[in-house]
Amino acid sequence: MPASLSEIAAVLGRPDVLSAVVIDTGQNSLVLDTGELIVRLPRHDQAGRDIEREAKVLAALAGRLPLAIPSVDVITLASGIVAVHAKLPGAPLLGLDGLSVAERQRLADTLAGFLNMLHALPLDTVGVPDEADDPLAEWRDLFTDVDARVLPLLPAKIATAVRHRFERFLVDSGKPLPRTVIHGDFGTGNILVDDGRVSGVIDFAGCAIGDPAYDLASLSAGLGDDFLTLMRRSYPGIDAMRDRIGFYRSTFPLLDVLFGLDHGDDGALDAGLEALRGG
Repeated sequence: MPASLSEIAAVLGRPDVLSAVVIDTGQNSLVLDTGELIVRLPRHDQAGRDIEREAKVLAALAGRLPLAIPSVDVITLASGIVAVHAKLPGAPLLGLDGLSVAERQRLADTLAGFLNMLHALPLDTVGVPDEADDPLAEWRDLFTDVDARVLPLLPAKIATAVRHRFERFLVDSGKPLPRTVIHGDFGTGNILVDDGRVSGVIDFAGCAIGDPAYDLASLSAGLGDDFLTLMRRSYPGIDAMRDRIGFYRSTFPLLDVLFGLDHGDDGALDAGLEALRGG
């Protein structure tokens, strides 16, 4: 059971928590904004474990990246845990509308610089060893799960296309995939902008060891493939990742469906199925 606002306010000595604004009712956490603090209440046990791990990862990343990131405190209450951090300036990057060519290029260079530094960190930064003797194992496991639980919910033609994408990826990736520290959810909702400039990056719950193309897939899902082209001059090697970026991006709706099935979240389930049926 999530902690109550009154309990959080009392423990923090912050009555403003009682009037906090709900800014996210996402799949994993309820997120509140007091104006000065961000308070996250995990919705399920795994989300709570992710928050505790994220706090440790952020502590390890502190001072090692070119953009502001949160410093999270995890507080254990009788009714559950909460995560609290000072609110970073800015608002989520909603898109590129209204930005000039020069502004888009500056944004691309800034985000490329952030990813360059993140992806260059030692693998042990995230606090877990890289034990992936077979980096494709997670994708084979995902394929097995998708084949059993998601594809039966889709029209036969779409299910066949999804199956072929997985099979092609698993065959084409015969050589070892790159392994770096990745953000794990580098989408527009987790990139903050203030007065036209990137002011910070949030939500490191998915930070782990993986293929750097995964972060670029998350970014392109929100800003489009043309934005990746703008990043080429500051992030070498993007062109060689294009096929992997496309594959990873195609898995995002599948993950939404699986989350919906696992957690009884009809919104996530329907959104994922709609995206898959829409191509």
